[in-house]
Amino acid sequence: MKKLLVAIISIGMLIAVMSTTACKKDKVVRIGAIVPLSGVLAPIGKDIKCAIEIAKIHLNAEGGIKGKKVEVFYEDSMGIPEKGKEAYKKLVKENHVSVVVGPCASEVALAVAPLAEKYKVPFVSPTASTPRLTQKGNDYTFRVYPSDTIEAKKLADVMFNKMLIRSIVVVAVKNEYGYGVSNEILRIARNTADMDVKDVIRYSPDAIYDDFVAIAKKIKELDPEAVVMCSYPDDAKMLLKALDEEKVKAYKFASSSIGRPSFIKEMGDFAVGLVYAKAQFDPKSTREDVKRFVKDFIDRCGHEPDVYAAHAYDALKIAAYANEKSPRSDDVLRRLQQTKGYKGIAGDVTFDRFGDVVKFPKIFVVRKDKDGNIFSTIITDEDINKVKDSILNKK
Repeated sequence: MKKLLVAIISIGMLIAVMSTTACKKDKVVRIGAIVPLSGVLAPIGKDIKCAIEIAKIHLNAEGGIKGKKVEVFYEDSMGIPEKGKEAYKKLVKENHVSVVVGPCASEVALAVAPLAEKYKVPFVSPTASTPRLTQKGNDYTFRVYPSDTIEAKKLADVMFNKMLIRSIVVVAVKNEYGYGVSNEILRIARNTADMDVKDVIRYSPDAIYDDFVAIAKKIKELDPEAVVMCSYPDDAKMLLKALDEEKVKAYKFASSSIGRPSFIKEMGDFAVGLVYAKAQFDPKSTREDVKRFVKDFIDRCGHEPDVYAAHAYDALKIAAYANEKSPRSDDVLRRLQQTKGYKGIAGDVTFDRFGDVVKFPKIFVVRKDKDGNIFSTIITDEDINKVKDSILNKK
């Protein structure tokens, strides 16, 4: 009898603990985040984490989601596909998240996409831009950052249609990001009349400075009108320095990954004249929500947020609001699919039927003022016409 009584009490205590745990889970919105906190993308990843934290703080200060506190569980992908897959499984199986923010790198997002479909837990990437991510027909993948297709079209329009550039060398890192941007640029170039694609140079993600010097020497021999760089910031820094040392005279264009203010300042004179695409975000905006985000980011992270941080902030908020009805996967998925006209700090977000967002980047040029300050502004018609006139005068 005593043993039976002990067993009944033990079962009762177990049920109580389980009920308490369930109640605690019910009172929070559990969101995962897969971010590159180490590796070559760590500087970007740390800013993304900082922005997600600020979004979480803002949401909870406003009462959370229907009174439920937002909780974020972080995993480091290191920018490596296999690590990203491990991170996703842990978040789903151990942390029981209802939605994931990230992955951030294109290669990692592609690797995780089949898992999202398998486990029915969607993800919202703040920065993955490969066109292939939303071409696979996967219902559980979303992104708030414009795809490489849109970026390439915008950059190509300025180069080929407005500046009338007709000879290029494309330099791209050998990974999903490099292929995504460069292939779209090349597709447009090869469909442009009288275009001469002198070479496509693809380099290893482990390339060192000597490799970029060799690339610069080859470009000098080819003598193109323009060099198009599809690279990460550290690679672009080495390539720009090598091009300067080899006195390559070509105009220089770059994909959006180099558009961080800190990179522009670090590059100094090597970056002057560089033209690049960048998704929309104005840290100087007078909108109250943007001003609040920028102030809190500077206070917490020590510097002004860039475009990636802004998109991460929006991604966390959209992921959280998708839990308004319930954390059930079908409800979260439906809410994400219904996202239309969300007023994010990095622009309006509407997901199409593939989970893609339609946003158009702007084109910037790096300048140097009379006091030696290096900065970038939106390219002007005067800038474009100067290049066009120079190209035409050489022909």
